[in-house]
Amino acid sequence: MKKVIIFGGTTEGRKLAEALEAVDVLCIYCVATEYGKEPVTESSHIKIHAGRMDADGMLKLYECEQPDAIVDATHPFAEIVKKEIEDSLFKYKPIPFYRLAREEEQIDYSNCTFFDTVEDCAKALINTSGNIFLTTGSKELPKFCQYDELKERIIARIIPNDESLEICKKQGLKGNQIIAMQGPFSKGMNIACLREYNASICVLKESGKSGGEASRIEAANACGTKCFVIKRPEESAQAMTFTQVLQGLFNELEINEEVTTPLEKVTPESITADKKISVALCGFGMGPDSITVEVQKAVAEADYIFGAPRMIVGLEAEGKKYPYYLAKDILPCLEEIVSDIKFGKKNAVVLFSGDTGFYSGATKLAEALTKTGYADVKVLPGISSISAIAAKANLTWQDGKILSTHGITDDNWRPALIGAVQCNEKTFVITSGSKDVRVIGDILVSLENNGAGKFKVFIGTNLYFDEKLGWYTAEKCSTYDVEGLSTIIIKNDFCQPKIIAPYLTDEDFIRDNVPMSKEEIRELSICKLRLHKNAVVYDIGSGSGSVAVEMARLDSSIKVYAIELKDEACDLIRKNVAKHMLENISVISGAAPEALEGLPVPTHVFIGGSAGRLEEIIILLKSYNSPIKVVINSVTIETISEINNVLRKYEIIDSDIVQIVVSKAKKAGDYSIMQGQNPVYIVSFSI
Repeated sequence: MKKVIIFGGTTEGRKLAEALEAVDVLCIYCVATEYGKEPVTESSHIKIHAGRMDADGMLKLYECEQPDAIVDATHPFAEIVKKEIEDSLFKYKPIPFYRLAREEEQIDYSNCTFFDTVEDCAKALINTSGNIFLTTGSKELPKFCQYDELKERIIARIIPNDESLEICKKQGLKGNQIIAMQGPFSKGMNIACLREYNASICVLKESGKSGGEASRIEAANACGTKCFVIKRPEESAQAMTFTQVLQGLFNELEINEEVTTPLEKVTPESITADKKISVALCGFGMGPDSITVEVQKAVAEADYIFGAPRMIVGLEAEGKKYPYYLAKDILPCLEEIVSDIKFGKKNAVVLFSGDTGFYSGATKLAEALTKTGYADVKVLPGISSISAIAAKANLTWQDGKILSTHGITDDNWRPALIGAVQCNEKTFVITSGSKDVRVIGDILVSLENNGAGKFKVFIGTNLYFDEKLGWYTAEKCSTYDVEGLSTIIIKNDFCQPKIIAPYLTDEDFIRDNVPMSKEEIRELSICKLRLHKNAVVYDIGSGSGSVAVEMARLDSSIKVYAIELKDEACDLIRKNVAKHMLENISVISGAAPEALEGLPVPTHVFIGGSAGRLEEIIILLKSYNSPIKVVINSVTIETISEINNVLRKYEIIDSDIVQIVVSKAKKAGDYSIMQGQNPVYIVSFSI
């Protein structure tokens, strides 16, 4: 007899066991507690295993039962159990494994606020008032009860078992704060509970159809109660629908029965190219009070509205609302909607904060929609926060530099900001919130300490919605703590025009006892490299880092990897990088070519020292099979001979070799005499 182990405790798990029982498959149905056994009827084909297990305990169960397949049908929020299941599978022999997802529903989320974690939800509740109807289960109760201002307001609905009641008791809840009842709960029952306890807020988990998510939200909407919803954790393994899991098991176990419910999978190929839906990607501006008339009209006419929870909460519109703003979530939902349209054409709106043309998700979604076959896609821009903040500060923005920290990695925006604020009188920055503002404040303070300017910052937080505006010093900016989306203007009345060529003197570098390319040689070598925006540069044998610093200063988009064998020199490079406040240089300790392993493929390579391994380095560079501009400096005849051999051996035909002799004037009393420096060969070529 075929055998399947099901980790259950959910409605879906029970139904799966019953479906397999009907086709003579033996199910070992695992639940964590005795209470979890109650909904399941044990039979000759369903054996119940009650009790919590770690990965080793699960492994022992597998070895004892020798199942043909394993299914994870645990609760979406049972993250610890899911991790133990994954660990146990890693230790066991290869076996068919399925993760069962909960069925989704179309729910009106307009009265809901979403949180990534229970902790975030609990902190947000502190700033609310009224009774809290808590339906997240007893295990999460301590995270809410740690705040005294919440504990006395909580009405906790729990399952009626000893373990849950004991947790309530330990948390200090009184009898009139506990509802111990067995679900599922209908919309009517939820309405009765909310009204009986005069609840201002209902707290729940995004638990799907069988978890009663819809009935609680619909009840809250009917009572005018706000909903705080804790998002479902991301699945580490791909989850499948009930029908897909059952079909997969039937195929794996060679069961010739038909799955009566059709597979719930819609592909782009299964829908006609003429999608019966119009999609408008709309700029939400700074919030409800700044939406354009054009966008208001689109929202009013929309049958379906997508957007981040903070945008759709409280949005007055008749369309169905979905708390999605990423293409990976929106596209499957649209496909399901399209498949259900029998006649006519529907309208969908996707709301985007900020400017739809500036680091916006609208761009990627528009591309994805077009590729998937949506012909009627349009972008409706909103008011840009850059335009808005300039107006609030009574400034123009056509002569300013515009940057963003929102959705951009630190190693991209930080170098760009450091360069921009030193060379522009006005720099506009869209941020993700007060944390970014404080980081920017710290950067500005450091620049001021280095004599790179004197800054004042205009900060606009929550523009057009409980907004806070004001001018701040760099120091005050570094302690800014007003929560919300912030756009800022950085003014530097002492800015200096950006010099777009190497210009640092030898005295601008910390020298110690490490060799350094001299100023004129450095400048000519960098010019020979012909760097461009977004260049990736290896500085091999970086020495003091003078060439790396000069290259990185040209443009913040240039990424420089300074490779140096000697520890003393690496320390010196870091000092020079810190002195010039450059964050687009990475110091790599080691010898080339081994030290180059794992680095991005370069567009340019400067070799100031190869330690006699030039040919090995060239072989590696050629293996990248990508265009690379190379410049090599040599002060010895032996090295130039090695270079010549490499050029000839690898048939490099565009080489350019020059010898430079520099003499610099040196004061001798009232006269200046020319003092010669060592001649240097500069060799440039392409790979």
